[in-house]
Amino acid sequence: MRRWPLPYPLLTVLLLAAAGCGGNDEGGGDPGGSAGRGRSGGGPSGGFGGSPAGGARAAVPVEAVAVERRDLSSYIETNGVLEAEREVDLVSRAAGPIVELGAEENQVVRQGQLLARIDADETRAQLELSKVELEEAQLAYDRAVELSESDLLSAEDYEEARATLESARARARQNEIQLGYTEVRAPFSGLIVRRYVKFAESMAVNQPLFRLSDFDPLLCPIQVPERELAKLSPGQEAYLVVEAYPGQRFDAEVLRVSPVVDAETGTIRVTLEVEPQGKLRPGMFASVFLKTETHRDTLVIPKKSLILDSITDAVFVVDDGLASRRELTLGVREGDYVEVTSGLDGSEQVVSIGQDGLSDGTPIELMNSPG
Repeated sequence: MRRWPLPYPLLTVLLLAAAGCGGNDEGGGDPGGSAGRGRSGGGPSGGFGGSPAGGARAAVPVEAVAVERRDLSSYIETNGVLEAEREVDLVSRAAGPIVELGAEENQVVRQGQLLARIDADETRAQLELSKVELEEAQLAYDRAVELSESDLLSAEDYEEARATLESARARARQNEIQLGYTEVRAPFSGLIVRRYVKFAESMAVNQPLFRLSDFDPLLCPIQVPERELAKLSPGQEAYLVVEAYPGQRFDAEVLRVSPVVDAETGTIRVTLEVEPQGKLRPGMFASVFLKTETHRDTLVIPKKSLILDSITDAVFVVDDGLASRRELTLGVREGDYVEVTSGLDGSEQVVSIGQDGLSDGTPIELMNSPG
């Protein structure tokens, strides 16, 4: 049978009817169809991301800490290198070979302890000879005194006998001193940090033998800007931090303040006395924190609670489940904490984690229990 083409108006009606039947099958009878659901973001209320009906926002998870009251101090922060208060190189004052070594490196020695002995045979012989000469000069002088009392000796001969006696005494004393130089003893108690010589090595006068250092206490010279002069005084508290013991503080105090200002650098030399606690060594590089003032019983918050993208100093406080922005005036800073001089009364909880991106009135949910 021959098929005749349908008229154009009738074909249009049939196509529209077919499209309407297909939409009812896929949409489950929903007049809005799937297109309506796509515009609403997939949520039953039509809000973005499944927000509750009426445009309410989901709570942002944050952590908060309570504002606390405690003492907070301000510090001058600088650097310095530790050095021993007493450290010397012990040198030989007599020539000759080393016949005895009484100390080694890293050995603690007492004041007066024998560290080394230099061969003293020649010096001892010279001392014995000078003692004989002294005895002869003493006998000659005694005879001169007797003759002088009897007017049998001239004044010139008497003075010559007396001068000879004094010279003999001086030579004997000199040889005793030289004999003492053959024994090298510790001038103070401390630690042998270096031994320069070996056993049997021949020594020359003024040749180094040992380096002796007293580690307790240690000194730490620092340079402080001239503008801080009014804040400096002997006995002022400080503490040090060194790389070898991270997180540990070593107590110190100002021992002396230089009476002059360095014209080239505009700084003042301040010397700290440090308690080494058996750990610090001369030559260590230290971060120094010199206390200048302490504020008692002041409001304190962690630095991390401050809003980073804020032009002014501000935080978010927890206000009945909402984030409330507070502008602050800050005071001294110490470590990870900062003083709040205005903007808080001490009863608040400030958001410490999650505050970036918050705005005033944002719903928040605490993920911790601030103390």
